[in-house]
Amino acid sequence: MLQHPFSLMQMGGYHKLWKGVVFNMKIGFIGLGRMGRGACENFVKKGHDVAVYDVSADAMEYFRGKAELAFNPADLFERSEAVLLSLPSSVQVEAMCDTFLSCGVKDKIVIDLSTSYPLSTKKLHEAFKKHGGILLDAPLMGNPDMAAAGTISVTVGGDEADFQAARPIFEVFTSRADYIGEAGSGHLVKLALNFTGLMYAVTYSQMFPLMEKLGLDTQKLFDIICEQKTNCGVFQFYGQKVKDRDYRMDFALAFGLKDLGYVKRLYEDLNCPAFALDGALDLLRTGLKDGRGGHDFSEAAAVMRDYLEL
Repeated sequence: MLQHPFSLMQMGGYHKLWKGVVFNMKIGFIGLGRMGRGACENFVKKGHDVAVYDVSADAMEYFRGKAELAFNPADLFERSEAVLLSLPSSVQVEAMCDTFLSCGVKDKIVIDLSTSYPLSTKKLHEAFKKHGGILLDAPLMGNPDMAAAGTISVTVGGDEADFQAARPIFEVFTSRADYIGEAGSGHLVKLALNFTGLMYAVTYSQMFPLMEKLGLDTQKLFDIICEQKTNCGVFQFYGQKVKDRDYRMDFALAFGLKDLGYVKRLYEDLNCPAFALDGALDLLRTGLKDGRGGHDFSEAAAVMRDYLEL
């Protein structure tokens, strides 16, 4: 067992020691969904002492014989030195952190891999710090295959010394971990990326159905855009899905609505109108009302096709 990171953190030697010694902290992992399961498996495959918890019995059963199955979050927290969270939203993260704080967080590390509300993250960070614990925000960047392969990246917010103390944990399941700044900064980067990419996707979801309704050959339109400055990776991914009505599941509409809703809250906290974002939210809320929340984000285009009677 390595010396506890808090003592090494003051000497700046935790990462150096990690390079020469097998990393063997007691890890807890809560949230074993599409992203969390893959990230957690990296700890299991590399022989680390792991306890897991999820509200889904099936998700838990997957790890039977591979990791310890915790009875509840408090049980997992008590037996772990560091706990990683991969949860749907800040609602679940806040509830989980309240449980941890009631247990006592002194000399514990919690890393939030979820896409959470940054201002909530700041408050949780201060609460942990006040009681002698560490909380870092490190949302996952990539897809489930990357999470399982350990090639996912994270942007990390929190105290830099805490990030250095936790660096060996990140090296188990990521290909890159970038320290961004104070608590909430990692989540801000994730929201900035999702805001930009998802707004592009909403634009394609409105544009292609309109052109289709007006009789334009959308394949020719797609090919022309590919040759213009408006071509980009997001267009190749979402533009093609929308054009082809290929609504295969990659990222749930409900999660996209949640993330863009967080951006809306940030504008509201600054007493600033969100302008174009409001229209995107209306479109996605309509999709949610129509029962598309669990379907792929590209089904925003299906909402538009319904309106255009396509």
